[in-house]
Amino acid sequence: MGKTATSVLLAGALVGVLSGCSSSGGTTGGGGAHGGSVGTGEDVSLQSKLTAPAAFDAAKGWEVEADWLPQGQPLPYAVSGKSGVVAYLDKTAQGYVLNVREAASGKLRSASKPWQGPKLTEAQGDEQSGKLSVPQIALIPGKDREYFAVWARGEARKDKLHEYKEVVSAAFYPADASGEDVSPSGAGMAEAPDGEFDRPSVFAGPGGLAVTSYGGDSIVVSPDGKVVDTSDAKVTLNGEAVDPDYLMSFPGPDGVATNGDEGGTGKGGFGVEGDWQSEKVTPPGAARTLKYDPVIDVVKDEPNGRIVGGVGDHLIANWAKKEVPTSDDISAVHDLATGAVQATAPCDTEGTEYDADVPSPKNLAEVQPAVSPNGRYLVKGGNIFDLKTGKGACTDKGEEAKKITLASVGDDGTAYGLAGEDTPRTPVAVSAATGAAEPLPEATTTPNALTKGAGVFATYAGTDTMRLIVLATKN
Repeated sequence: MGKTATSVLLAGALVGVLSGCSSSGGTTGGGGAHGGSVGTGEDVSLQSKLTAPAAFDAAKGWEVEADWLPQGQPLPYAVSGKSGVVAYLDKTAQGYVLNVREAASGKLRSASKPWQGPKLTEAQGDEQSGKLSVPQIALIPGKDREYFAVWARGEARKDKLHEYKEVVSAAFYPADASGEDVSPSGAGMAEAPDGEFDRPSVFAGPGGLAVTSYGGDSIVVSPDGKVVDTSDAKVTLNGEAVDPDYLMSFPGPDGVATNGDEGGTGKGGFGVEGDWQSEKVTPPGAARTLKYDPVIDVVKDEPNGRIVGGVGDHLIANWAKKEVPTSDDISAVHDLATGAVQATAPCDTEGTEYDADVPSPKNLAEVQPAVSPNGRYLVKGGNIFDLKTGKGACTDKGEEAKKITLASVGDDGTAYGLAGEDTPRTPVAVSAATGAAEPLPEATTTPNALTKGAGVFATYAGTDTMRLIVLATKN
């Protein structure tokens, strides 16, 4: 990956706004789009050989090598299906640089000024701890403009007379930016009120990034850098005000969508403070509320529905059909802005805890949901939803069926992932039309993400260094 000699320090709510100076160090890659210009020099020609699914041209694409990435840490990248671009980080002496390339051609569209993340905590500095020690990238969707959020966990302090506090620091860059030394549209820090976060989680949505923790802290950093503490926000469900769920809180355009308190039914409802509630958006076939006995001879109503994931401007929730535990569940995709049901599947969708700690490389539970570039299909766990027809399929149901975890889905409704929980796992392709899963040859590497005209593969490709490989789709 290329080297840039520009310096900038993240603006944040804790440390104030500081500006750096820039020099013409020269980022690498092809010419910029939309009139911008970027440096040249980085060779992103395709060097690695992958056995990819038949839909991809293994001889046509580009790649970058993350030789700076510590072993076991996740490769920071994100894609925009709407813009057809891939964003990834490069580490330089001055800080982290966000590079954005056109997925189909590899042409460098933009390169940011170097960004300095917060100081690593003691646990993060210990490679054996498994803590997240490199920044990550999240796509922030929007009707008018998308952003790439670069965020990192660490410590910061106001000055030498103050103690360090744990923070999640973020900078936002327009996905359609062009040229070199791109500055963030906004930057800010979510500061742990009590000095340190307890199991922080980071969620992306149209409202920006929501940072939550076990202690009930909930802070939203928006793309303009505004930091809002939403810890006291209450969602009223079934007439009762509840605290945000630290494991499932997604920043929507009108507030944070979150679960209610999990109760005797295992549900508890969900909604947005002062806006829509799950009781008003119950999918067909599901009960609006559930009855349970907290004590003998007492029956209590509890809201149905529970968020188990979110991606872009969608939520995925599980619902009970009737009184639990006597009936099977269904799952539904909801519009994050309105709660409207977009598709349903006749089974639960596996939940995910987006803990900021680095998951085990063998733990597929941390694979996040994905949407096809055209926005029609959504995958989560082993389920695939068609948002146009409103139908969803459960791909890993059946006696002795292997668990399937889908990571990506294309505009043709073909999803890719892995089956099984023990190595070696079986690569699979799933059809949204039929819901049928087909095993692929054992040597096949399935794409981690899909965007317009290309598949994105994060893999070692038989080497000791993680690589981001982007292969063109066949016409």
